Amino acid sequence: MTLPELSIRRHVLAWMLSAVLVLFGIISYQRIGMDRYPYIEFPVVSITTVLKGANPDIVDASLTNVIETAVNSVPGIEHIQSTSSPGVSVVAITFGLEKKVDIAFNEVQSKVNQVLRRLPRDADPPVVAKVETNAQPIMWLALQGDRTQQQLNQYAINVVKKRLETIDGVGEVRLGGRRDRTIRVNLLADRMTAHGITAQDINEAFAREHVQLAGGFVVGKATESLVKLDLEFHRIDDLARMIVGYKDRAPIRLKDIAEVEDGLTDNRQLARFNGETTVGIGMVKVANTNTVEIVDKIKARLENDIRPQLPPGMRITVVSNDAVFIQEIVASLKEHLVEGTLLAALVVWIFLRSVRSTLIISLAIPVSLMGAIAVIHFFGFTLNSLTMLALLLLIGVVVDDSIVVLENIFRHREEIDPDPVTAAINGSNEVVFAVIAATLSLVSIFAPVIFMSGIIGQFFRSFAVVVTFGVLVSLFVSLTLTPMLCSRYLRVEKQHGHLYHLLDRFFVGLERLYRRLLEAALNHRWKVVGLTLVAVASSGFFFAGIGKGFAPDQDEGRFLVYLRTPLGSSIEYTDTRLRLVEDILNRHKEVVTEFALIGLGSAGQVNQGTVVARMAPREERTVKQQELLPILRKELAAIPGTRAFAAPYPMVQGQRGEPLQFVLAGENLGEVGRLTREMQQKLAGEAGIGRLDTDLQLDLPQLVFQPDRARIAAASLASQDVALAVNMLTGGIDIAKFNDEPGDGQR
Repeated sequence: MTLPELSIRRHVLAWMLSAVLVLFGIISYQRIGMDRYPYIEFPVVSITTVLKGANPDIVDASLTNVIETAVNSVPGIEHIQSTSSPGVSVVAITFGLEKKVDIAFNEVQSKVNQVLRRLPRDADPPVVAKVETNAQPIMWLALQGDRTQQQLNQYAINVVKKRLETIDGVGEVRLGGRRDRTIRVNLLADRMTAHGITAQDINEAFAREHVQLAGGFVVGKATESLVKLDLEFHRIDDLARMIVGYKDRAPIRLKDIAEVEDGLTDNRQLARFNGETTVGIGMVKVANTNTVEIVDKIKARLENDIRPQLPPGMRITVVSNDAVFIQEIVASLKEHLVEGTLLAALVVWIFLRSVRSTLIISLAIPVSLMGAIAVIHFFGFTLNSLTMLALLLLIGVVVDDSIVVLENIFRHREEIDPDPVTAAINGSNEVVFAVIAATLSLVSIFAPVIFMSGIIGQFFRSFAVVVTFGVLVSLFVSLTLTPMLCSRYLRVEKQHGHLYHLLDRFFVGLERLYRRLLEAALNHRWKVVGLTLVAVASSGFFFAGIGKGFAPDQDEGRFLVYLRTPLGSSIEYTDTRLRLVEDILNRHKEVVTEFALIGLGSAGQVNQGTVVARMAPREERTVKQQELLPILRKELAAIPGTRAFAAPYPMVQGQRGEPLQFVLAGENLGEVGRLTREMQQKLAGEAGIGRLDTDLQLDLPQLVFQPDRARIAAASLASQDVALAVNMLTGGIDIAKFNDEPGDGQR
């Protein structure tokens, strides 16, 4: 018994099989994530090591080079890219796309552990992490108000951040413009000299006076007590009275040689929203989850839990929201799905000229699409531009097999066998292999895309999987549901209405026209061949003149402005340039908000800034984003003392979005820098190339310390003592932890 015959004779089974597909599709749709693009996983592992206060040369020699050498033997590495910034080393290891990132992470971690003893003692332990390509904030919030920077930071860290982290789907909460509370001991060199106190004395004083130890238990005959040896200072006044030395039998206290201040960390970050200082709160989602659903949960948490409890004078504002654009895309594609289904049904009705036949064929569309949606869920994909495009393509494909089956059954009913059941069995059995052949020909086109390698393969894999399995589901529907419906509901009418005859005359006329065109083509064979060759040859000319790109430019209503001042610029100077950028953006009425940031990223360089600009909704403006960006680039180029340029959001977040990038490598760093400058000058003269930017910066101003070792030794000191004093008096060092009692749990 064939599958069509089984479905016809067991019609309940056929109904249930299709119902299972629909049920799986409905449940899957409720659980599928929603995003703009498919999730692309680059096997990249980063190693971040901090050595506070170290210049890039020391970072490169003591950290970066040691770590690079250790991990270079890990198998499957495609390339290693490292950055040595003041105080921070970042080594990014990119593996081949076939490498499993979890395996790569474990191998890198093992290699790093082997060289921990070779790293400087003052360096923080290296942090090895898998780099999530899409691990960028999907939503930025701005916390503002009539409070000090410290109060805003404390509230953001202790209240807002903790409440948002518990939302299902939120993987991380990042803070921009964060400056943590710090007890600053500002040493007074002249008083230290007068009292004969050295930096080493202060270091030792904190080590012996500001301590916490495990006290253990004091056990009695019937009781026991825990001994608390908390010998730390928990009030600023008490800390200021800490004894750091003795002179003439009199204690020298910390307040005698320093000013103790309850302040903030060094000003290395800045965040500003619409010109007002703020603390930025960035929400990073878990990979492959529903962006729109997570954003809705965040908004609900804001409205129900956070905003009602904000202290008077504080406010929290949504700065940017990825869900807006994703909702527009998915809503548009859903609308096209409905329109495509209706138009496909209309076309089928026009040609079949039967309402019953049209309904039978049209029923294959939702059943097949639901099966494809179930495939999306089971393969771990999301509803995005590519998978929705696959569903749109399936609308016109899934009806083909059903049309072939129905047409042959109709022919049997009309010309051979009037019995509905036997006509359906014989008619469907006749075309089984033809339908399978047609379906497999489509599968052979799309299935190979699943096995494509590289970034393109990852990008289009979900598209190929959905189309391939969607076509196979349509084959199953055409051999089960369609024959069963035809055996029970298909009618062959002998008399037809006026509309049927009108359409019949139209198709007869169309057939005559085609016959005449075919006769003319056969009578002028060489002319047809010549015209065909001309058309094919001309396509090469037109193809060469068409612009090319990976994805079309889209008006998202938001863009970025990258800012870079000369290396060595202070955050105050960078801020003055950033305000000029904001002034330029404010001149354009299409731009409604600006979110300015300085010092983001692991390196936290204060000479780099970013502005997230949001435009008014498309219906409220006449200028498109693509039209505004070239205008802004010209205006930003006129800002003195900086390089600033506007760019759309990169397609892959966290990566640079420029369409043309070069990598210049070599053994001699100085020579690479010289060649980089030469290359920039030559490329700047090429027409069509805009402003150029480079990641290599070798012009950091430095004060080089040259010790007089003989005089140091004559003073009964060591070079380490002098280095400690210079570090403590200039850059500052973290010497101890402090917390209030009772406090907020932060040290």
